[in-house]
Amino acid sequence: MINQFIAEQTEAGLDFEINLAKDKRVYCLIGDNAVGKTNLLENMARTLLNCHTMFRKESDIHKYSGIFFKNGIFETIKDCSFFLAGDITLNNVKIKDKNKDKWNFIGFEVISFDNSNMSIDKPLVFIGAKNRGYTKNIDKNHIKILGDKRDRFLDSFIRSFDYMNGKSTEKTEVADWFNSRLIINPNFVPENQNRTFEVIKVFELMQQLEPSLNLITRIITKNGNATDLGILFNEGQLHINSIPIDKLSTGFVSIIKLFQEIVAAYGAWSSFGDESNLDEIEGIVFIDEIESHIHPKWQYRIISLLKESFPKTTFYIATHSPVIISTTDEGEAYELVRDTKKVTAHQLGNPKEWYLADIFAQAFHIELTKPTDNNGNSLIHKLKTFSTKVKDYVNNKNENLKQEAEMLYQEILPSLATDDPRRRALDSLRTLLK
Repeated sequence: MINQFIAEQTEAGLDFEINLAKDKRVYCLIGDNAVGKTNLLENMARTLLNCHTMFRKESDIHKYSGIFFKNGIFETIKDCSFFLAGDITLNNVKIKDKNKDKWNFIGFEVISFDNSNMSIDKPLVFIGAKNRGYTKNIDKNHIKILGDKRDRFLDSFIRSFDYMNGKSTEKTEVADWFNSRLIINPNFVPENQNRTFEVIKVFELMQQLEPSLNLITRIITKNGNATDLGILFNEGQLHINSIPIDKLSTGFVSIIKLFQEIVAAYGAWSSFGDESNLDEIEGIVFIDEIESHIHPKWQYRIISLLKESFPKTTFYIATHSPVIISTTDEGEAYELVRDTKKVTAHQLGNPKEWYLADIFAQAFHIELTKPTDNNGNSLIHKLKTFSTKVKDYVNNKNENLKQEAEMLYQEILPSLATDDPRRRALDSLRTLLK
């Protein structure tokens, strides 16, 4: 979706020049603190929002066109505005020109009259990191009832909008989210308005992430079998697996909130786009600090789970986690590098093929082993060994050495990006084997 993003004069004073591989499902961004990861995600998301068809007149061409003008939506969000960088280019299309567009903030009503050269016609979801590990339990004085499709859309949209503008949001507690979907007996709810399936979807994701949780013991089928969920209302509180929801670990709450945001947003957008299967929605999801509060075991599983569960979604993720980076394929991981105020993205190689020590060294610039450590596993040691074998082969033309060097070359290759200077040196040395 986004393979080029150039933005100047952002609210943080940073200029971005970002180039990403095309047609990847996940883009993970790492970098030092204050390098601009969160700011980049926010600016990308707001740029896509500025180009979204929801602010245009309803048409047969765009699935989500005209949502802004629906009853109840226009009146609620018409006065919202947000910051756009002074100059923006997205995928080689000029979105905003600092030489003629002197404004910094744009309102939703203004967007509706904008004739942008780019159209974004996909659900947008932004999941921030603030307060993601905290929740309260049910407040009997404030029982939340799930509204109609416009209410559901507004709840989800405004949360994403607040997150992409750097705000902390506590508008929907974890307990309230479950409560609003389960409090009414589904036998009294029309089938097309019953949102119990959203709870089931969240529990399915949780159980895939950690099978030992046993949150679902029987799945709904077409013949009407009931579903047993590991959730219970007891003594005025909501319990998950017999634990009061406000007593769950921060990691458990954090990952529930992450899944809730995606499922609720997709459910809300789908009511306007007529998709019946949330897994098939072609959405765009931004996640800031995806690893917040969660154990490395869950970090290791989360990327593959998201890709498998939402096969048509593109994810843009900021992280500090070497474990998460270790699960990415070539073209999915990037290090943001800042020079004064300019921020660029350097593609990493194929981290999934790296040793964890190499991920720390190459992606996070932390040497876990001493330079004298010759255990044979580090990338540095392999490069030195390859160089030695090539030199020895040049001197005596031993075919065994040539074979060993070639095998080592193939082993090293996935660890180096194509623009890595060491890759050029490696290829240059390889020519001596011919």
